[in-house]
Amino acid sequence: MKMLNESPKSKLKDQENPPDRTVLGAERSLAILAAFIDAPERFGLSELEERTGLFKSVIHRYLMSFIKQGFVIQRADSSYQLGPKAYQLGKAFEARFDYADFIMPTLEKLVKETGESTAFYISQQDQRLCLYAAESPESVKATVKAGSLFALDQTSASQVLRFFSVPGNAARSGGRYVAISVGINNAHSSSMSTPVFGAGDRLVGAMTIFGLSLRFDPAASAVLRGKLLELAQELSARLGASPRVYVNPGSEVFDEAATLQAMS
Repeated sequence: MKMLNESPKSKLKDQENPPDRTVLGAERSLAILAAFIDAPERFGLSELEERTGLFKSVIHRYLMSFIKQGFVIQRADSSYQLGPKAYQLGKAFEARFDYADFIMPTLEKLVKETGESTAFYISQQDQRLCLYAAESPESVKATVKAGSLFALDQTSASQVLRFFSVPGNAARSGGRYVAISVGINNAHSSSMSTPVFGAGDRLVGAMTIFGLSLRFDPAASAVLRGKLLELAQELSARLGASPRVYVNPGSEVFDEAATLQAMS
């Protein structure tokens, strides 16, 4: 039998609308297990139904398989919790997880879109450590080397590391998540920083854009502050934070001292 060749239009249509090869059962399984993230101590079928949108009868069938395989445990009061296999899976993830695989592409994207240098800071006892950095392609630029240690001062990164490391403070910032600083350690440089969260909605570090003040003005760059915050939210989601960790986020400038005063 002679086979007819597909027309170019047909091929183009297939490319624009690729077939959905996802597995419904797998998606339901993952949705149910994901619902246990940040779950309250007592977690039953009603809560699972609310979080997943699946019927209790459907959820119950999946739970029987999870219980059999050790991913879920049913308590005496008929509530559920994650089981030992889920814990082992989490430990395996921790052992192989490399933050650089997630953070460096984001920093490099910021450099490409802004033309300025970027860095990622974490708290190291009473100091801030530059864990990763990506340099601006400009011939004249502000730079920092990964591995450098600095004091926790009034720079934008320090403000973020101090304030957002306190549990619950992310919800107390009034929707302001981007701190700025000008000429703190270098009279000619400015910076803006925003928090990045991970598993358990705990602070991972401060993502920073910095550059020469002559061409980089954080206070006047609402669009850039919004872009930094947007990428921080995307990165936080990839690192395991819940979408709820940022409460009504906006591009307004976060000021640590003013926020603390308002909270007192």
